Amino acid sequence: MRMNRLIACALCLMTSLSAFSSTKFIESNFEEARNRAQREGKMLLLDFYASWCAPCRFMETTTFKDEKVSSILNEKFIPLKINIDDFDGYALKEHFGVKVLPTFIIFNSDGKVIERIEETLSPTHMVTMLEKNLASFKPVVKPANVSPKAAAPKKVSKSSAFTPQAATYKVQLGMYDSYDKTLAFYKRVSSKIEEPVIILHDYKGGNVVYRVLIGNFESTQDAHYYISDLLDQHGIQGHIYM
Repeated sequence: MRMNRLIACALCLMTSLSAFSSTKFIESNFEEARNRAQREGKMLLLDFYASWCAPCRFMETTTFKDEKVSSILNEKFIPLKINIDDFDGYALKEHFGVKVLPTFIIFNSDGKVIERIEETLSPTHMVTMLEKNLASFKPVVKPANVSPKAAAPKKVSKSSAFTPQAATYKVQLGMYDSYDKTLAFYKRVSSKIEEPVIILHDYKGGNVVYRVLIGNFESTQDAHYYISDLLDQHGIQGHIYM
């Protein structure tokens, strides 16, 4: 009986430690995660995966439950999983040219890609890769999505001024009822604009629509400045989506 109790206690302790050390991937989308990395001065790690990917499942039960891996990712990174079988995940897969799984892409806090890994990583290899990037990392903390014009706002009369809101605003570049048309437009826009473009699966009048969106602006003023920049620099029209 005493031996059984000891075994039971040991199993409980192992289960507790495993849960404690698991990597805590954030519940968010790519754009919000990128903005959070900018605000907190951390690197962003994207983990491209699919439920049918055996190496992905292997890493989920081993590498991402490793205590050292979890500690580094939870404290020093913004870790985000991207399911390529989701609509938004598929769009990101296409945008970043992901061909194999798992694929990991690391961004610095300024939103630039600094590392891309296309292989299954053991806990030791993952730690080595993370520590290498941390050693050369220089955090840059800045507000997300501030356009150059917004940094030095124009003087406007009170009647034409835009009032900042507590909510955030996106710019809609297009809306389609066809996935093929949406993807074609998405690819055309992404080839011109460096900032990530997202596709939102939405409903209008009871029908499925796909909105092509960009940005996460803190005020309508910032969004309107960005719309003006899009038209001037790329000939792309847009309007505020809230």
